[in-house]
Amino acid sequence: MCTVLLRFDPDATWPVLMAAVRDEYLARPWEPPAEHWPGRFGGRDSTAGGTWLAVDPARPSVTALLNGYPPLPAAGDRPTRGSLPLAHLLPSDDVLRSFDAFHLVRAEPTEVAVTSWDGVQVTHRLLSPGDHVFVNQGVDVNAFAPLRTASTPDPKPGLTSPEAWGDWIALLSGGEFTGAAVRPLLVRREVEGLLYGSGSAALVAIGEPGVRYDFTANPGPDAKWSEIQLPN
Repeated sequence: MCTVLLRFDPDATWPVLMAAVRDEYLARPWEPPAEHWPGRFGGRDSTAGGTWLAVDPARPSVTALLNGYPPLPAAGDRPTRGSLPLAHLLPSDDVLRSFDAFHLVRAEPTEVAVTSWDGVQVTHRLLSPGDHVFVNQGVDVNAFAPLRTASTPDPKPGLTSPEAWGDWIALLSGGEFTGAAVRPLLVRREVEGLLYGSGSAALVAIGEPGVRYDFTANPGPDAKWSEIQLPN
């Protein structure tokens, strides 16, 4: 996962609204969101077996993983970061230091917790209510104007994705970040002969009406969105 946009308001009908884009080598195989793990819904990385975003409708919570930047120097095999969104309890800081650099965002109706490992220290923080932007370089180091102007949706289960999400569908159609890491929201480029880009995106809402999870495998202006069916 390379971008997460979050609106957090503990007093709202929907305290958690998350928009997330996964950037990856496009040839890397993956499986679409489903209950690949008991009680956890998300896309599955076929290579390492983990995920970049996990929805737990029973808790309820959503956990998103972003790779940290800059990458850590090569040092033998490290465990897959894709296991972290699936952990019921985070490992100790000593164990977290065995992973490549990352940011892990866990959002629940009453709090949003962020754990980061940059190769020097592990940090834990709780975020204040408001709009937040997460990129590989860190938390709120960038701004994204469309998030500031997007109206708050009412994504009740059962509505079509455009009906449910309103402005938030357009939020993930493109745009530019400003701040420390200026770049487009959606990326596509060649890296050492391999195509790298924004291969999927998700919208997740957690609130009094329940949990809503929508997904697209072709993010952008022509995205085809669908609701992932979760247990009541």
